Order: sequence, then structure tokens, then C-alpha cells
Amino acid sequence: MNRLMLSIAAACFLVSLIAVTAGAEIFGDYVGYTACAECHSDIVEGWKSTPHANAFEDLKRQGEEKQSVPGCVRCHVVGMDEDGGFIDMELTPELRDVQCEACHGPGRAHVESQDSKDILGKPGEDACRVCHTEGQDKNFDYKAKSRLVHGEK
Repeated sequence: MNRLMLSIAAACFLVSLIAVTAGAEIFGDYVGYTACAECHSDIVEGWKSTPHANAFEDLKRQGEEKQSVPGCVRCHVVGMDEDGGFIDMELTPELRDVQCEACHGPGRAHVESQDSKDILGKPGEDACRVCHTEGQDKNFDYKAKSRLVHGEK
């Protein structure tokens, strides 16, 4: 009986380790920018030079209290509160920062099919305005800023 209980406890421990180390790339529709880079490396390299690529660090610089406010975190990560989206830095660090899927939507279907109909190819101003609200960014100029979202061109 003790051996059986020990085996069950060991199995539960191993399963919990797997669950803790698994990220959103395994369980959900969000795949992270590394999956996008496989076909769109030039765009991803450009994105890395933008403030969006360091959005989570920017939030951290604003202080500990901002990092604990879901409304603040939501705009500095990918897919928070969405199935397979950002949970926290322990479970889904690969979804920190404002990555491709923050604007183009979850990428799993597109990555698997390679079909452009499975991703939002040209998100409009509404996608930006989810985070760049009047209250948060009153001087946001969509026409000027949208040209820079993939880096200087």
C-alpha cells in the first residue's frame, strides 16, 4: 500500500512539473513571435527594434504596483485573459511584450495552415486603440505610428 501511495505521489509530482513548465505555445492558439519568425524573419527583426518589443520591461520600470494591475499588464503582453494567452511570467514568459499576435490575433491556425485567411493581415486603428486609448495615450497618431510598428522602414 505504501509503495502504491508513493508511486501515485511521484506521478502527481511529475505531472505538476510538466504543467508548470508548459507554456501557452503548447496549450493554446497563441504561439509567440518565434513562430512568426520562421516565415517573417525580416518583420520580426524590425519589430525587435521597437518599443513594443520591450513593453513588459517598460511596465516593470513603471513600478511594482503597475505590474499587479491587470488593466496595465494586459497592454504589455499577448492575449491576457484569452485562451492560451499570457498568464504570468512564470507560466507564459514567451508571451510578454506586445508581439505580433497582440495586433494580428492568435497565430496557431495560420502557422499550421500557412494560409493568410487564418490571420488578421492588416489590423486597423481599432486594434491599436485597445491599448492606445485617449486616457492612456492622448497624443497617439495612428497614421504616423502604424508605419513604425514593424520597425523603421
